[in-house]
Order: sequence, then structure tokens, then C-alpha cells
Amino acid sequence: MKSKIIITCILVGFIITLFAIFNFKCPYYFKENVLYTQNDVSGYNENEKENNNLVNRNEAIKTARYYIEDILGNDLESANNKMYVNLYKNDSGAESYYWNISWSSPTLSCGIEINTINKQINNIYINKNFDWNNNKSESLLLSQNEVLEIANTLIVALGFDLDTYKLDAQHINFSDEGYQICTFINKNNREDRFAIYISPTEKYIARYVRNP
Repeated sequence: MKSKIIITCILVGFIITLFAIFNFKCPYYFKENVLYTQNDVSGYNENEKENNNLVNRNEAIKTARYYIEDILGNDLESANNKMYVNLYKNDSGAESYYWNISWSSPTLSCGIEINTINKQINNIYINKNFDWNNNKSESLLLSQNEVLEIANTLIVALGFDLDTYKLDAQHINFSDEGYQICTFINKNNREDRFAIYISPTEKYIARYVRNP
């Protein structure tokens, strides 16, 4: 009887130890069809006092929906849309983690990258056209006025002041996919810039990139 009790205690202790180790390495448990690795999230603790301004998962999803649905006018409510959430660092020495929130369906692929510390939007992509050849056929460059008309709502939402950033003809060209790349450069600091990719045929924003 005594030996059975000892064996039981050892087994219970072993199970408790495994549970403790798992929870130490995996402080966050994310559900549904989420893309991430345990190693990516093990050092991310949004509840630590010194990091209490970090963008949490729900805030990241809310922000992504705001830009992709409300600002850029894309419907994410389709039953065919699958959402993916990824928390990662670009490299081991990076200052911040990044949230990548994305959606995928047969007719739409889109996503957004958010810096967890300063809440800066680094990247947005929208792909509605899965036949790049159609996008590239006989496309003409949009004028500056057309670019500003299409992009103004996003530019304002991102907090940029067009009195500070300049768009001129030499910074408008085509990407390999046939999108028109429009680069806005800070008049006082040429290293500070952002680019907006626009479909010249369908007149929608396909991508936004901070400091490309």
C-alpha cells in the first residue's frame, strides 16, 4: 500500500511539474485558426506594469478591422473569410513585437501589421485581383489629383499631414504586379516616407508601407 501511495505521489508531482513548465513557456493561450509559435509569444507579456501600454490581441483585431473595413471599404463578414493572428518579432534584436492580423477568402486576401509598443501601422495589404496580368494591361498612371482623391481617407486616418509630406511625379511608378506606387516623402526628412499602392484599373488601395 505504501509503495502505491509513493508511486501515485511521484506521478502527481510529475504531472504538476509538466503543467508548470508548459504555463511558464506559454503564458498566452490563443484560440481558433491562429498562426503563431510558442517561442514567438513566450517573451511577450502585455500585463507587465512596465509594458501596460502594449497593444493587446483584441485591440489589434479591432484596429485591423477599422482600417480594412471602415477606412478601405472591404467586407470581412463573409462566411468564407478566415482570420489569422500572428504575434512575432522581425528578428531577435527587434525592439518590439508586431501583430499581423489577416483575412483570407476566395475573393479577398488582406492584412495589417501593427507595432505593439507605439501602435504604428507598418504595413497594410489588400488583394482583390488574383490575376495580376489583368491589372497590368494597358494601365495608365493616375494623376496626382486622382491619387490624392483615392488615398486621402487612409492618409488622414493614419495621421499624416499632407502639408508635411510631398508626392511628386518622379516618385510614381508601377510595381511588378501592376499597382501604381505612390511615395510620399517628408519635406524636411527624406528618410521619413510612406508608400501607397493603388490599382489603376479598379481604383482601390492595394497596399500601404511605412518607410519602404
